[in-house]
Amino acid sequence: MNDDAKSLMPDAGAAARAVSPLAFFPLARGFWHGRTAVVAWSLSGGLLALVIVNVTVQVMITRWHASFFNALEQRQADRLIAGISQLAVLALSAALIAALIVWLRMRLQIAWRGWLSEKLIGMWLRKRRFAQLPVVAPEIDAPEFRIAQDVQVAVEPLVEFTIGLANSLLSATAFITILWTVGGAITLPVGEGVAIPGFMVWVAITYAILSSGMIAVLGRPLIHAIERKNAAEAALRGNMVKVREDAAAIVQAGDEATKRNLLSGLMRGVLAAWNSIAALLGKLTILINANVTLMPVVPLLACAPLYLNSSMPLGSMMQIAAAFVQTQFAFNWFFDNFIRIADWEASARRVVGLRAAFAESDRHGAAARDPAA
Repeated sequence: MNDDAKSLMPDAGAAARAVSPLAFFPLARGFWHGRTAVVAWSLSGGLLALVIVNVTVQVMITRWHASFFNALEQRQADRLIAGISQLAVLALSAALIAALIVWLRMRLQIAWRGWLSEKLIGMWLRKRRFAQLPVVAPEIDAPEFRIAQDVQVAVEPLVEFTIGLANSLLSATAFITILWTVGGAITLPVGEGVAIPGFMVWVAITYAILSSGMIAVLGRPLIHAIERKNAAEAALRGNMVKVREDAAAIVQAGDEATKRNLLSGLMRGVLAAWNSIAALLGKLTILINANVTLMPVVPLLACAPLYLNSSMPLGSMMQIAAAFVQTQFAFNWFFDNFIRIADWEASARRVVGLRAAFAESDRHGAAARDPAA
């Protein structure tokens, strides 16, 4: 990348860390007040109710595992046929609930994004801020992109995160209860024997801590990589817009070669940022695939001693395996959403940075009107 391109690329690390993504919440929470409150709370309440029903259906499916595999172990054909019919009803119910959740979720995302975008557009156009920003806050690249795109990336995942987190908390409570009651205790051959009550709960917690801890360590650099990528993309877009707007002056000055070198350097910066993300995602993919492979096997291995000594029927072991997987989905919510959280954090910082630039523009305007101040 040439020197001109480097000078025009924002310092993503310093600029992003200058504002906290948590400041996005005070900016965006007004959607749940005023004229949009009824829509916001209605959609939110509907989604919460559907999440509760969805967890209830998933618990019923784990109980189905116990009934079906016990019937299979006992070779009871009539119970197997009844079990297949029950599964069809449960699968259809789960599908309908999932469809309703998607519909309400998107309604909430669209309404929230529209409200926040309109708010920022109004703030941008008031007090001539759109004209003052390039002077008082030149580090704020492409405010129109921040309003149109970063708001979307900052709002839409928040709705999905909230739904996922609520589902995870309810699922963890429900399925830990199943692991504790159905799994029972196991006696370790230490001395006269050491009994561990609810041993599958401890297996699930240990496994979740190990997997989530590893992803947190390996994935943290991804947040800064995404910030650098977003800044590089914005710098490229902003300078391409300037070339289009200043086309006549560039042609008159014969400055095409300089602009070509500048944009080529910025493009190389974008590609370098994406290559960094690709390398980090490769490491995360290894961990994710290993987790997906081991997750359903670990509970079977943990319960195998009880099954082999006839202390646990096949149905209970399969119910525990299904509950263990659901528990891991709940515990690993952060694990599964780390990449999207990183992307959300980067976009939230850019939206908050735009809001801070509006305030700086107002201070600059006030100082210009009152030089004595």
